Amino acid sequence: IIGFGAKVTTDLERMERSTEEIEQLKSEIEAIKFELTDKANELTKKRGTASQDLEKKVEAELARLGMEKTAFSVKITQESGGDTLDGHKLGLRGADRVEFLISPNPGEEPKPLARIASGGELSRIMLALKTILVEGDRIPTLVFDEVDAGIGARAADPVGRSLWALARTHQVLVVTHLAQIAAHADAHFRIAKRDRAGRTVTEVDRLDREGRIVELAAMLGGAGPDGEAPGTAALASARELLDAAEAWRGRPVAPG
Repeated sequence: IIGFGAKVTTDLERMERSTEEIEQLKSEIEAIKFELTDKANELTKKRGTASQDLEKKVEAELARLGMEKTAFSVKITQESGGDTLDGHKLGLRGADRVEFLISPNPGEEPKPLARIASGGELSRIMLALKTILVEGDRIPTLVFDEVDAGIGARAADPVGRSLWALARTHQVLVVTHLAQIAAHADAHFRIAKRDRAGRTVTEVDRLDREGRIVELAAMLGGAGPDGEAPGTAALASARELLDAAEAWRGRPVAPG
């Protein structure tokens, strides 16, 4: 009975103080909202400044990757009906919704990257972004597929160089059908399907330098008279391509 009396007394005191506690909590909530709103607005301003610099750098990088006519822009908006004092929604990353827009051809209205970009464009834009933001990126492994889609041999060499440079700080895996890109790899793997005992299997082989030359020649479309082994001219072109890539890097490719 004594214990129950003490509990009831405590509950009664809390009920009598509830109005004061509610007002105190409201004041604390308002103070937190002021702080959050200030920090969110500061973050929005910094994003606006950084986005202008990012737009210029991405467009310059895309031009090197064969997308010289592509316009890139960053759209920053805030959704209403949220937690900040100015009525914007607030999340873990602030009050902003950031969207990348591109215009692949002059005269076209910029549209959301996620909606209109092809697989090859996405890969090259991602490559451009990763190249620019490499210092702050903690993702250890990057995979690029179809990074060569829609580009010719002239644009492929800068793509290969950018991928190699990115691989100095990340593990970079690239699926490509262009010899000009493959020539810049530190390690070259050939993937092929084989028929084994009535079943189709996939084989992955790491190529040594001579094996790379043969594969690069095949990628250049240089099949010999028998339709299988690359011809002499194709092999010479492949060797020249690999030599040029190694000379640009300033060191030979490690043996397989």
